[in-house]
Amino acid sequence: MSEHDAQKAFRKHAGLAAVVAVVGLAVAAFIPKVPEARLSAFIGVALAAATGVVALVLKRRAVRKDLKAALKAVGVVFGLRAVGVVVGLLWAVESGLSPVAFVAGFFGTYFALQWIEVSYVMAASRDAAGGDE
Repeated sequence: MSEHDAQKAFRKHAGLAAVVAVVGLAVAAFIPKVPEARLSAFIGVALAAATGVVALVLKRRAVRKDLKAALKAVGVVFGLRAVGVVVGLLWAVESGLSPVAFVAGFFGTYFALQWIEVSYVMAASRDAAGGDE
């Protein structure tokens, strides 16, 4: 994969991730009827989007290296997201906000971002291997 192709693939997937984040924030802002649920969902989406940015950048670095680096990136991102979910949930409960809305916002965004991340890694790996792998 040429550097230009790698940048193009990354920009494409980063753009898709940005669209997911914006749609998630719009859903969090307009769907919940109760203000506390709205805030909780908004924070869940924002946290998932922030960890998604970190994930995509780490995976970009990893696909330039080797399988060991890719697996390390997956582990780091998993840990980051696990900590984010626990901290966010505890914060929502302690603040009297809706933990269900937080979980819905976080995981609704996370699942879409995860698909984009996997798609990026597959595209980068296929291109690095020479095409149709």
